[in-house]
Amino acid sequence: MKTTLPRLLAVIVGLFVTGAHAQPPPPTRPETMFADPDMQTVKISPTGRYLTWLAPKNKRMNLAIQDRETKQVRWLTNMKEENVVNYVWAKKDRLLFVQQFAGREQFGLFACDPDGGNFVVINPLERVEADADGRGVESAPGSERDLPKSLISLLPKDPDHILMDRSRGRSGLADVIKVNIRNGKETIEERNYINARAWIADANGVLRVAICTDLEEPIRVKYRKDAKSEWRTLGEFSKDLSLIQGEASPVEKHWRPSVFAKDNRTLYVKSFMDHDKSAIRTLDPETGEWGPVLFTHPRVEPGDRLANYVLRTGGLNSRAAPDGLIFNSAGELGGVAYTDEYPEVQWLDPKLAKLAKDIDGALRGTRNGIISTTSDGSLMVVRAASDRDPGMFYLYDAAKQELSELGRARKGIDPKVLSEMRPVRFKARDGWEIPGYLTIPIGRPTTKMPMLVVPHGGPYGPRDVWGYSDDVQFFASRGYAVLQINYRGSGGYGLEFQLGGYKGYGRKMQDDLTDGVKWCIEQGLADPARVGIYGASYGGYAVLAGLTFTPELYACGVNYVGVADIESRGIPRSFVGPRVIRESLAIRNVDPVKEADIIRATNPVAHVQNIRAPLFSAYGKNDPRVQFDQWQMLESRLKQHGKTYEIMVAENEGHGFRKLENKLEYFRRVEAFLETNMNVPEGRVKVGPAVVVPSAKKTE
Repeated sequence: MKTTLPRLLAVIVGLFVTGAHAQPPPPTRPETMFADPDMQTVKISPTGRYLTWLAPKNKRMNLAIQDRETKQVRWLTNMKEENVVNYVWAKKDRLLFVQQFAGREQFGLFACDPDGGNFVVINPLERVEADADGRGVESAPGSERDLPKSLISLLPKDPDHILMDRSRGRSGLADVIKVNIRNGKETIEERNYINARAWIADANGVLRVAICTDLEEPIRVKYRKDAKSEWRTLGEFSKDLSLIQGEASPVEKHWRPSVFAKDNRTLYVKSFMDHDKSAIRTLDPETGEWGPVLFTHPRVEPGDRLANYVLRTGGLNSRAAPDGLIFNSAGELGGVAYTDEYPEVQWLDPKLAKLAKDIDGALRGTRNGIISTTSDGSLMVVRAASDRDPGMFYLYDAAKQELSELGRARKGIDPKVLSEMRPVRFKARDGWEIPGYLTIPIGRPTTKMPMLVVPHGGPYGPRDVWGYSDDVQFFASRGYAVLQINYRGSGGYGLEFQLGGYKGYGRKMQDDLTDGVKWCIEQGLADPARVGIYGASYGGYAVLAGLTFTPELYACGVNYVGVADIESRGIPRSFVGPRVIRESLAIRNVDPVKEADIIRATNPVAHVQNIRAPLFSAYGKNDPRVQFDQWQMLESRLKQHGKTYEIMVAENEGHGFRKLENKLEYFRRVEAFLETNMNVPEGRVKVGPAVVVPSAKKTE
């Protein structure tokens, strides 16, 4: 369908008018809710000739392409074992795509032409699969060579090359390599003699800024005028991994470089020097002169982890909008994205502001973002989504001011039968204001509801945001209210809020979850006899901490790839590097020697005897972050104390289940577990079986 913006408005309004349900709608089936998306990661090629997207084939996500001139649609990949997890138009006639091997967080990187030809392995998986036409090669395991870490620059002025960094052994350091994506040949662009952990290139692809640290020294932001100049220090801050990773903050005031401005001299910077919630400013690294504050907010930091606006340079492992910065097609800063209660943008470019207003006027009831553009900005892919709608994709023609429908993210999902996600705030026991979201099941009474508390993972840096969630809507469709709490330590709320959660495992961070539950009970929203807790990764730790430290609060718990034994966890296999990284973990949590008593007091496996409620756990055998021995230790303690539990183990998964068959089995098991344990009389328990789910069968 094609229509101008004013005409489209009437169509959209007619489609999305919703009313109150006298009776709850029937729950959406797991096979529908958790099916792989019908259309995902839609992009327009730099010239505008091609549209590309990820879609399911062979029960795996594969890469599809449409030639807009011939209207022909074809598959670029034919993967049967591993999903294509991401891709990018690296050049006007060349794509890069990524796969992950068996959940191990070992990523293969491949390149091909728009017709699928000239297939090149940049970094292999353990075994390279064939493309749609059967092309492909066998290669040595990725673990037998130094691995690329991230894409630094697509080198827009170079038709053949990109810049990446490639790790040297287990040091955590990486040299910068220039890769020819047409033949796979590599050359060293920059030897890492300055202990750089992250690099920033200018628009010409010249490495100009590095964030550096070594075993003993503080973090330093280094700069050079050009490729022939010596590196010099612009800023120096105390050690903390978060600055390296691009998260919220170290333990003191600091600033972090984001990206070069159009002039290739000025730096855009996220600064915590004078603003607890940070500010976007500019810095002239040659003179040291700071520009004015371009953006700051009283409650949240700039940056939207779900922002769908595309930077003029970017790549497979870079965020869509670093620090929320949105650039127009001329490379000028056009706006800053942020999330308070809802995703928002403060526009600086009047033309972009008007465009956003026009699109929002046509696509009412959704939050709308430009997720891909041509090089000249004449064509744009728009995603319209909401808390109840996983998304519709449109192509916007700027010259015609015309939107054309491309497809729905999930054809089987009906937004009208899903539930609203509402921002909430409550006071913790010590007076801190804690934000979060509450999803109330549609068509059901809003008092004394059965409730699931769903703490997010991380814990430091991530936060829950308003938007569509398969998990949340699945639980709400079963009649459970869902409470998501951005406990202290969550990112995006400023330096003080995040530091408030440091050393908070099982303490203040857990107290915030407990206080949120009690607030819902006091407000008459939650039935105190029917409160469960569900979480993944750190959220899984919070589940176990909730069942052991506040056993009276929860009717049951679901622990998904959660940390169970913080004494033995140590440094995950995926977290290699120098002592500074281990020190940073001690800053955030506790010193394993000096504060061993705190660790023992907040370690779930040491308090399994306190558990009263049934527990469901799920783990991936190949998890590099929360290793499988975490479950083995937990299971031994559960058996020792005769506790009620169920277990699902996926042999071919890692930190979360990605393969369709495993996702469906997992959520069917969770659904049955909650139905059994969230609605039984007090004191009644049922023992569930221990089940191991084997690897998915390979399809030849």
